Formats: sequence, structure tokens, C-alpha cells
Amino acid sequence: MGTIPAIFGQVMASYVVTQLAGLHVLTEPVVNLDLNHYKMLHQRLIEHEELLYGSAEEVLVGVEEVLYIVKELWHGRSARDQSSKDVGRKMWRSVNELMLVRWDREKPASVSNLILLKFEEAEAHETTTLENIKKEEPEFYDMVVAVLRRAILDYML
Repeated sequence: MGTIPAIFGQVMASYVVTQLAGLHVLTEPVVNLDLNHYKMLHQRLIEHEELLYGSAEEVLVGVEEVLYIVKELWHGRSARDQSSKDVGRKMWRSVNELMLVRWDREKPASVSNLILLKFEEAEAHETTTLENIKKEEPEFYDMVVAVLRRAILDYML
């Protein structure tokens, strides 16, 4: 029958077996945005840095790093919305509402200090402190810190 039907059959059989066993399996959506989307997010970051800090000198990432941050760390979704509901066509539309911002304003815009947020979330993030987030939203704070720690381990080595 060929390779593709065999793989499809294995995937379907695995799904049926996990459902019958009552196991909940989290599947990761594949985020494959067009290179222009990553370039747009990088340009948006540079413009945001220039507007907020007066220059983009502390932007320590290029388009390749943006691809890693968006695809591997945040799965093409806002850090505040890591559910799988916006997969597929909705994700393509939602990318136009996203931007990269510094998690900690005191540190440069690097792989281990950038989060992906919607415009209005980014604006709110810029008006608060990490101490407030840690106090008011400890689960969100811990999740972001864990993801950024992963970036250090994965990308920096």
C-alpha cells in the first residue's frame, strides 16, 4: 500500500487505543509560517524597540532566532494563550496581531528574554512590572520563566 497509508493507519490506531484507554494526549500543532511572517515579526520588534527605548541596539536576535522563538517556544500563539484552539487558518490570521516584546525590560531583547503577545497584551505588559505579574499571576509568571529557561538550555548551548 505504501508508506503514507501505513503511517496514517498507525496514527489512527494510536489515537483509537489512547481514546479507549481513557488517556488524554496533548498534540502539538505544527507551526509553519511563511518566512515573511518571521521577517515581519522581527521588523515589528525593531520598530517597537526604537519607539520604546530610542534605538534597536539591544535587539540581539535576527530572523532565524525569531523563527525559533515563535515556532519552538510559543508555538505561534500569544504567551497568554497557549491553548490549541487557534490552530490552522485562525492561527494565520492571529499572527498579524502578534509581536515580540521583552519579558524583562532591564535585559536586552534576546532569545531568552522575548515573549510573543498580542498588541493589546504587549501594551499592558509594558505598563506593569515583573514583580506585579509574579504576585498577581503566579501561574503565568512561572510558565513564562520555564519557557525562557528552556530557551537558555535549548538555544544557548
